[in-house]
Amino acid sequence: MTDPFPDDLAATNLELKRIVNSLLDGLDQQQADLPGVCDRLARSRSSAWSDDRTVEVTVDAYGIVVGTRLVDNAFQKTNPDRLAGSITEAARRAAATAQRRRAEITAPITDSARLLADLPELVPGAADLREIQDVIGAAARTRSDRDPDRPNSR
Repeated sequence: MTDPFPDDLAATNLELKRIVNSLLDGLDQQQADLPGVCDRLARSRSSAWSDDRTVEVTVDAYGIVVGTRLVDNAFQKTNPDRLAGSITEAARRAAATAQRRRAEITAPITDSARLLADLPELVPGAADLREIQDVIGAAARTRSDRDPDRPNSR
């Protein structure tokens, strides 16, 4: 007995091969890009000043504070509560800049990942990893927006 759908099977097989080859090519490109991306992330620094220009904060690519600078007369220009607010303000600005820069630096990897086939293309009915990643990212942003240490975040 012959297969009633030989053309469909051959076409499906070719499409799966195309998808797998695309995945492998994309992974090869990501692997080639990764050392440069890691190096740029390690060296990346972002700085921001407070509105009152009393504080400058520098952060790494992940928003971790690596330096804080106060102007010489910072203690004469303001009181401790305002100075603390200025430090927080500058740190948040620097972290926001770092987040944008990190996205730019990782774009070669994240952009190529978006072009790769996702699980539903390989296994019908499987979870879409991009949707899961978007949900996790949205939840993380929502959580940071509700940071209890952030004024007016509730």
